Amino acid sequence: MRRLAVPRHPANAMDALRAAEDFVALELSAAGLRIERHLFPWDDREFHNVVGTLDGSDPARPWVIVGAHFDSTPSTPGADDNASGVAALLEIARLLGRTRPAATLQFVGFNLEEIYDLWPPVYRIGSRAYVRLLKERGVRVAGAFVLEMVGFTGPRQVVPAAVRLVKRIPREGTFLAAVGDGNSRHLLRAMERAAQGVMPLVTLAVPLRGWLVPDTRRSDNARFWDAGYPALMVTDTADLRNPHYHRASDTPDTLDFGFMADTVTVVARAAADLAGALRPDAPE
Repeated sequence: MRRLAVPRHPANAMDALRAAEDFVALELSAAGLRIERHLFPWDDREFHNVVGTLDGSDPARPWVIVGAHFDSTPSTPGADDNASGVAALLEIARLLGRTRPAATLQFVGFNLEEIYDLWPPVYRIGSRAYVRLLKERGVRVAGAFVLEMVGFTGPRQVVPAAVRLVKRIPREGTFLAAVGDGNSRHLLRAMERAAQGVMPLVTLAVPLRGWLVPDTRRSDNARFWDAGYPALMVTDTADLRNPHYHRASDTPDTLDFGFMADTVTVVARAAADLAGALRPDAPE
């Protein structure tokens, strides 16, 4: 995480963005995965997602995906957003790379999540390209775990009004949240099983692919939902808790590494459960 926590955005830090891409590829390769750099164009330039694959023993089983975006906004080192998610992704890959899953596992570093324009509507560019590729290849997906800011805990938790109507949420920001659409309830159950005895977890299923609660569509999980794939956003709830969101103060020293380690354990267990792999050990 400390290696990644510098501004990494195509507007003003292209070299750092490419370095982050290289780092993700190197670490996924070290975990024993087969690496592919998925090329996609944007703004007359070429960019890549980084994809690491662990082949399953049963080609007929739907794939399990774990992903996190490695870019930041232009003005922030992006420790929580989203070096924390990338660090968790790499550690989960290291743990699950030791297993022999029945279903194929893919670990994806998404590029250009932080590009956002209202008109014409442009957002989640790297995950859009990745999901299109899955569709083109006819890949069946059992579920995707999208890690979006998983490092911050704090005394104050904001709860959107739309969420308060349907779910009781703690007012202290010390829990992990997992948010799925109506097609993702089996993923929420897997997370609940994995979190038992590890950490407090709040799960939320939102209808209509999250459009009634826009905060639930603020990461790459929305691209999976829109394509009909089950997916979760796994998060510390971003600016609903973290006062450093999209600020220069989003640095590693503000984060809770014990919370991150517990998040790794939970997501690794849930992904292993879904992929038919033996439960991995806890992170070192």
